[in-house]
Amino acid sequence: MVLTIKKIEHRGASRIGITFPYSAEINRKLKSLGATYSSTLRCWYLDYKGDNYRLLQKNFDNLVIENPKTDNATAVLVAGPEGRDLPPIATRENSDSDVAQFPEKAVKTPAAEHKAENSTLAQKLHLQLRENIGKYWVFSMTYHQAVSRELLKVKGIYWNKPQKVYMVLRHVAVKEKAEAILEAPGFFPGDYLEKEKPVQAGAVIVVKTHTDDPRWMQVFMPPVYLLREKIKRFAMSRYSVPHGCYLLPAAPGVYKALTVHYEPEKVVFENRLPAGYLQKEKMPNRKQFLLQSAKRQVMEKTPETARGTIIAMMDAMLANNLSDSTIRQYGNAFCRFLGDNGYCDPATLTHKQIVKYLGGLMEKGLSASTGHALVNALNYYYRHVERNLNFEFSVPRPKKEHKLRVVFTPEECAAIFTAIGNPKHKLALMIAYGAGLRVKEVVTLKWGDILMAEQKIHVKNGKGKKDRLVMLPWSVMVMLENYRSLYTGNDYVFAGQFAGAHYSTGSLQKVMAAALEKSGLWKKGSVHNLRHSFATHLIEAGTDVRYIQELLGHSSIKTTMIYTHVSNKAITRIQSPLDRLPAETIRKSDEKTNKKV
Repeated sequence: MVLTIKKIEHRGASRIGITFPYSAEINRKLKSLGATYSSTLRCWYLDYKGDNYRLLQKNFDNLVIENPKTDNATAVLVAGPEGRDLPPIATRENSDSDVAQFPEKAVKTPAAEHKAENSTLAQKLHLQLRENIGKYWVFSMTYHQAVSRELLKVKGIYWNKPQKVYMVLRHVAVKEKAEAILEAPGFFPGDYLEKEKPVQAGAVIVVKTHTDDPRWMQVFMPPVYLLREKIKRFAMSRYSVPHGCYLLPAAPGVYKALTVHYEPEKVVFENRLPAGYLQKEKMPNRKQFLLQSAKRQVMEKTPETARGTIIAMMDAMLANNLSDSTIRQYGNAFCRFLGDNGYCDPATLTHKQIVKYLGGLMEKGLSASTGHALVNALNYYYRHVERNLNFEFSVPRPKKEHKLRVVFTPEECAAIFTAIGNPKHKLALMIAYGAGLRVKEVVTLKWGDILMAEQKIHVKNGKGKKDRLVMLPWSVMVMLENYRSLYTGNDYVFAGQFAGAHYSTGSLQKVMAAALEKSGLWKKGSVHNLRHSFATHLIEAGTDVRYIQELLGHSSIKTTMIYTHVSNKAITRIQSPLDRLPAETIRKSDEKTNKKV
């Protein structure tokens, strides 16, 4: 297998980047040589040293240097689209040695002005401007912790984790702040929001899928980021790697929604589907789609030798009607267990081997929650597939860390809501606190779930596949009615960026973080901490814990009882023994201490 190497900049230092098609054997070999994998750059790397290069040459035969340069080549780095390529590893043309030389040795005496140019921050960051996405400029750079932290403090700059890029609102004030932080004046163009143009990038081709599954249609998208991001947000969209296209249900409603979503971009649709291919009956059930997606994700990680074992576990979980998230969690944990044990037959493993394996994971720093998920998966497999009903009592569970929950006082909650100017954001956080909802329950809330006459909210399909009724606070009734008059025609109370989609949980968490910073509170928390505050304040008001259990949707009263231990009023009523000491005794003690000093 061919390994490609090149010079990269990572975490403020030069490295040897190593890329190759996936191979578990090469991964293990590189790890034994001291190489580290970078999730950001998606490659293995070693320190940029000659000894490390010779080490790679010694252990790998097919080693290729990407874009090698000679001694005469001068790599002038430019901040912007002209300097997108990283400086490659350089080689000598007329050298007797086969060992590649690095740029600092190959370039003998660089000019003084060349040194000054490379010393700027913009040169070190290797800034790369990409195609605009809607109302944002998009750029990437070499990771720099201090610069990244300052960028994300600016309102209008966001980090796009899936694409590893920064998104900057196309506004003159945001442009000035970003260029000042990057020390790259003029890096962003002058195409502000008023100059935005619709995307015109070819045609969307829709054809029938392969014959083994005619329920789907293949959608080939132009190579434009905005167009591809839109199709990802379709409820049942998935990407086919072998065919290089997206798959959507071959139903008339889906095809109509597809054309409506792309109408603003003026994209041309080429419908190459046979007559009668689109049928309403081909629209899959959402539950069926989620379960199949979870099963497929687990099976893709399973080698052929272990497929029989995983399929048996999948069949048992589907027969017991477990949720897609549980199937995904148990399946991934059990796949890890099988992989770490060489994909052997689980029935051949003894109790001591399993305990030793769990102990080894805890020794490596595995979190208690991950350890519990693994134990749950093992219990499920041995009890429901191997039919070993006593297995649950013989496997040790990692002791879970009990951390104190962050609870805001009523005054702090009021300060958070006051700090928000956007009525949509304020209403979302007020409902999260006033009804004790989870963040996902807030963003997926529909107008049909709000029962104005009964002053209740119907939470559908909550955690554990449970519905429940919670109160609708009087204080948001008028605000909710005014808000609905402004946003008519939406199914979701809090609509998302694209038509038919709800507001994302990540966006609401960012709203909460911005509100905390603006309010000046020293406490750190998320939207879920508003739910904790809701339960704690009800406990302090004397509400029966059994009612609170129903409002929160807890299966066990033990989970609700946690809030009885964090009540602020209960703590403030207890007097410290230091405060019970006579004041005269403390004063005399201070006088003696001062005399000694």
